[in-house]
Amino acid sequence: MNESRRQDSTAPGTSFRLETGLEVLDDWSETASQSQKNVIHKALFAMVDGSLFRTYRVIDDYQRPNELFVVVKDDLVMKIRVNCFDSFGVVHIGPPASSARFRDSAG
Repeated sequence: MNESRRQDSTAPGTSFRLETGLEVLDDWSETASQSQKNVIHKALFAMVDGSLFRTYRVIDDYQRPNELFVVVKDDLVMKIRVNCFDSFGVVHIGPPASSARFRDSAG
C-alpha cells in the first residue's frame, strides 16, 4: 500500500540533480526572507524527486526550449534550465515582473 502512494508522489525513475546556478541561488538568498527561501528549497527538492510538474505551475520559455518558469508563489518565480536528462540549473529567482520573458510566456 505504501509503495503505490510513493509512486504517485514521484515520477518513477526520475532523479534530477542541481548542477548549475548555485551562485544565482546564493545571490538571491542574501536578500530573501526565510519563508521565500523555504518555498524555493521546497520547489528545488520537487524537481529533484520528480514531483515538480504535478505540484507547481510550470510554464515553458518558448524562446529557450530547455528552460522553464516555475511559479512558486504568486509573487515568486524560479527559472530553471534542464541541462540534460538528469541535471538542471537555476537561471533566475525573483518576482514575475523581473522577467520580461515570463510575462511574454505566461501571457
